[in-house]
Amino acid sequence: MLTDKDDKKIFVLYILNSIGYPLEYGVLHDMCVQDGFITSFDFLESFDELLSAGNVEMEERDEQSKNMISITEKGKHIAVTLNGRLLSSVKERAMKSALRLLSFKKQGTRMLSSGRELSRGKYEMCCEIANNDGEIMSLKIIYDTQKQLDRALYNFDSHPEFIYKGILALLSGEVDYLMD
Repeated sequence: MLTDKDDKKIFVLYILNSIGYPLEYGVLHDMCVQDGFITSFDFLESFDELLSAGNVEMEERDEQSKNMISITEKGKHIAVTLNGRLLSSVKERAMKSALRLLSFKKQGTRMLSSGRELSRGKYEMCCEIANNDGEIMSLKIIYDTQKQLDRALYNFDSHPEFIYKGILALLSGEVDYLMD
């Protein structure tokens, strides 16, 4: 997690500059917080300061459309000049996750997950991945503890495409090391 206030702002500018085109506010937020490098609060605070300083601008739209965020020339200069303060591993992971999120959004892919305690002291996890064509995966698993459920939900929410690809590989026999 990034701890320095300026690094958090540089991180937001880095993401926006690297994508290269305006993003919906919610998409930018999700890109910045999904890997845990900054929190939602950090994003809100950083974004407000970047907006006030003229490093980003918000194109306000009508109630039907989402507000679009773009980086200004001043913001681009800061992103390029100061992105060396961020670890390469942070930048690489953040961009990989951001591009994955954009790909899922463009395909209309939606991931849903939920957990609940069952009456017999067990815990149920439900996960679904769907796109514009409909549901492509639905999974329900019962766990013995809340901790197992929380961990599974965290893993699914962090990388649903890996879970999906892993299940496909196991079911197709492409990965058989678990079956030995």
